[in-house]
Formats: sequence, C-alpha cells, structure tokens
Amino acid sequence: MKKLLRKRGIWKLFILLGCVAIVYFSFQILSIRVLSTHHRKERESAHHNTEVDLETDSKLPEKKKYLLDQNIHARSGKLPHEPSDSKKLRFTPKVNRASKLRQVSQKVPIGKFQARVEEPVEDPQVDVEQIKAKWSLHWTRGVQDIHQSLYLPDREGLFTCLKTKKKLPASQINDDYCDCPDSSDEPGTSACPNGRFYCRFQLPGSPPQSIPSSRVNDGICDCCDTSDEWANVTLDNDLKLPDSKTYAVYQAPCHNHCDLLLKTKGAQDKVQALGARLKHKYLQAAGQLGKERETYGANGVFYLLSQGCANVVMSGYKYNICPFKKITQQHGSEPTVNLGEKPSWIQVHSGIYQLLMSDGAGFPCPNGLKRSTVITFQCGLQDQVTSVQENERCKYEVIYLTPAAC
Repeated sequence: MKKLLRKRGIWKLFILLGCVAIVYFSFQILSIRVLSTHHRKERESAHHNTEVDLETDSKLPEKKKYLLDQNIHARSGKLPHEPSDSKKLRFTPKVNRASKLRQVSQKVPIGKFQARVEEPVEDPQVDVEQIKAKWSLHWTRGVQDIHQSLYLPDREGLFTCLKTKKKLPASQINDDYCDCPDSSDEPGTSACPNGRFYCRFQLPGSPPQSIPSSRVNDGICDCCDTSDEWANVTLDNDLKLPDSKTYAVYQAPCHNHCDLLLKTKGAQDKVQALGARLKHKYLQAAGQLGKERETYGANGVFYLLSQGCANVVMSGYKYNICPFKKITQQHGSEPTVNLGEKPSWIQVHSGIYQLLMSDGAGFPCPNGLKRSTVITFQCGLQDQVTSVQENERCKYEVIYLTPAAC
C-alpha cells in the first residue's frame, strides 16, 4: 500500500477527482440559486399582476396566503372549482394620473391668505374649464378686460409673465409676492412696483380707469365699485379725514357709488352733446391756419385757446394760464414763477387731450428739475379752469373745461 501511494500517478488521480467534485458541487449550488431566484420572481409577478378570486369570508387572509403559496399563475384569472359567489380582489395598485392643474386648484392663495378647496376631486379627468371658472375672479383681479384671458393657466397649470415670458405656477398669481420681473403676476395687489390696477367696473364709452397698484388696499376707495379695497383695510384713526365729503375722498369701509357716477356720466353726455354744437366756432377759427394747424390738436381745434389767458386764484396762489404760450404762479407780493412755456402734446386722441407745458423755472426744485404743467382739456360749455394742483414737487396739473374738447 505504501508503495502504491508513493507513485506520483496515484496522487495526480486523487487531485483530478477532487477538482471534478468541487466543480460539480459548485454547479449544483449555482443552479439551486438560479432556480430559487426565478421561483421568487414568479411569485412576485403573480402577487402584483394577478386577479385572484377569493371567497369573502372571515378567513380571507389565510386563503390569500394559501393561494399564493400554490403559485397560481396571474393569467389564469380563475381558481379551480371557483365558487359562484366569489369576489375579485385586485392587487395591482391604481395610478392616479390627474394633471398638475388639479393639484394647483386644490391650493390657491387669496390675497395674503391661503385657501384650500374643501371638496376632493374624484374624477381623474380634469375639468379645466370648471377650475378656471372657480378661480378666474381671483386670477383676474385688477386685470384689464382685454387681457383677462392671459391670466388663465395653461394645461400644465402655469402662468406666463406678459413681457419676460417667465413661467410660474398659477398659484403665484395675486399671492402678494412679486415673482415676474415685469410685475405682471400681481395686478390685484400692491406687491410689485410700477403696476396698474384696473377697476372691475368701467364707465361705458370712457377710457379704461386704473390706479397705481400701490393704492390697492390702502384704505382709500379709488374705484366706485370698491374693487381696489377687497381686503377691507381701514385707515388708522390718526390718518382719517374728519369730513370725506369736504375733500371728495371716500375712505374704507367702502360702499359702491357707481350709480352716482353713472348719473354724473349721464349729465356729462348731455354736456357733450351741447358742447359739440359750440365746437364749430373753434374749428372755424382754425380755418385760417396753414401747416401749423395740427400744432393745436386735430384740425387746430384748440387754436382759439392760444389767443387768450385764464386767470384764477386757488389756495392763495394767483395763476395766469395761457395754453401753448406760458403758465405763471404768484403768491402775494412774491415774484412771479414760471410753471412752463414749451408746449408739446402728451395725448391728443380718443377723447383725451393732454398738453405738457415744460421748461419752467428750476429753483428750488430738487436735482436740477424744472417746473412743468400738464393741462388736461375736458368737455365743457365754456372755457374755464376748474382745478390747479401740485401733485408732485414742481409738477402741476390743470383741468381746463372747453367746448373744443367735446
């Protein structure tokens, strides 16, 4: 035996047999693992994709486990000996594919506060028109009528800034935070600089009425329909005027006075009709003009006003107003101050006539600014200056009634 073991050939045979055994057992272990993994995947597939019919009784969990252990295939759809009163249970979770617009509609800011839609939406098909109708009043607050369609969100629930074309969630419209670089996302709040708020009620046949957005919810009723004071903000007692009627200012809480405005508009329409008859002499006076006729408005209708001056005294100041020539101011015995002598039209169409008289006296205006005056011509039955105000430092406004503006 010892001689047999000493032979090298026998050792080589043992080593070869050992290697074969190792390879054989490794292959068996690998096969077992592969089959186990495949079996597990089949069970998972059956768990997620199968409609299994089970009897509805008190032992439902045990039956479910038993049936799955028996590896019932998903595509069979039935169990052997299926009872007639069975009930189907679906194990595949349902995916709700409601669009982003529905999610946005469930949380929409109203002014400075957040409001959540209480009723859940069950239909996975989004009714965009219903959502738009529900929130259009909030989205379009302060928007001019011709631009309201631009503030309704698209199918993705997004709003596009009017000038910069930046896209925002619709929930950021009128949320009292300025998101658009062009300030277009806050037409109904005072969050953005240089914004304009358009009153919801507009006088028929009149230019669009708007106010700077900084006046929204400031406690002063600028719109006759109270739409600019939707947050019901009231002034502090030390800021309230003692008698609003004396100063022609409406203070919050606001009340709708559009009916009074309509009556005033009706009276103005009558004045407009009578003034249109008197306008003929102003056009006739401009008939002698040549190329310079358009300097005085359409067909030179304001030329006759340039041939005279209106003298008025207001708030202790004496004004001498000569349209297209010069405007001066004097207080007591103080020297006369030039308020503007270089005429140029700001607007002279669509019933709005505004003449700028610039290049007035500079001292003591800030930053080298020179005084200037804007004359707004309005329809009246006679030539008459009704108002002179200095709304900004060294900038004046004059209301001038005349049949030439009818």
